[in-house]
Amino acid sequence: MNLDIVGFAAINEDRIKYLDKPVKEHEAFSPERLGKLPYDERFLGGSVVNTIVGLTRLKLNVALIGKLGNDESAKFLQAQLEKYNVKFYAPQVEGSSSIAYIEVGNNKQRSIRINPGVNDTITWNDIRPYSDLIKNAKLVHMASFACAFNRYESLLTEAKISKTARKASFSPGTLYCKYVRQKNPDPIMEILQNTDILILNREEAEELSGTSYQEAADKLIQKHGIEILAITLGDKGCIVADKNECHLIPAYKVRVVDTTGAGDAFTTGFLYGYLKGKKLEECGRLGNKVAAYCIQRKGAIEGLPTEKELLSDM
Repeated sequence: MNLDIVGFAAINEDRIKYLDKPVKEHEAFSPERLGKLPYDERFLGGSVVNTIVGLTRLKLNVALIGKLGNDESAKFLQAQLEKYNVKFYAPQVEGSSSIAYIEVGNNKQRSIRINPGVNDTITWNDIRPYSDLIKNAKLVHMASFACAFNRYESLLTEAKISKTARKASFSPGTLYCKYVRQKNPDPIMEILQNTDILILNREEAEELSGTSYQEAADKLIQKHGIEILAITLGDKGCIVADKNECHLIPAYKVRVVDTTGAGDAFTTGFLYGYLKGKKLEECGRLGNKVAAYCIQRKGAIEGLPTEKELLSDM
């Protein structure tokens, strides 16, 4: 089975609490309490998961590879993946599935803390039965794992996948760019050297490049041999670049309800455009458009558009 995209994923249960006060992105609370804290809603989550659900909705032929525990959260996550018609290959093992506790403040910002459970323990042997899916897919999409308690099995597996895939897209996130890279830089550098499409936000671009985001694209493309780079800028839109061109594309102006998953939604639209053979600037516009749909609804998935909605005038 040749797929358009295979996602290698940390599969999370997102538990969201809406607060009538501002929150800061990195407000801390004890990870072991995550399963006991009150929440208003829960959703299927995880950066790659959100993107794969979006691409499924856009009628691309995609699949998800990950790992689940044998707990109540795993039952919820399996049911959600089936609800969204996602093909998934996720062996179940003894242990807990991942819970991401997300506080959304009245300033539209969010604070995220994760108990990764078995997500951090995915070895190449775990996914060997699905290696042909990885090798034959047009693109493999990856993002970050928590690497909590210095557990790097899933990160090391990502590095191997990046060398195995025909083409790889990578959204390392602040976690990899700022924190994990300081402790264990070699696997992340290996992934970057094998990345064809790199998707970052402004902070991540500056962290990886050591320069301003305006100058980051050229530096990162040259340093790592990346084919395409996209930098999301929130309500300012995005920058998309390759070795020949660079575009600043403004965001769509919409009513913001919840920014959870906005970057993953951008990735959905951008990769859809890429696989459909769209020009670079159009890929950026499609990314902005999916993100605009997403942030008008609660959660990272409920607002993702259908293909008909994406291709219509907004």
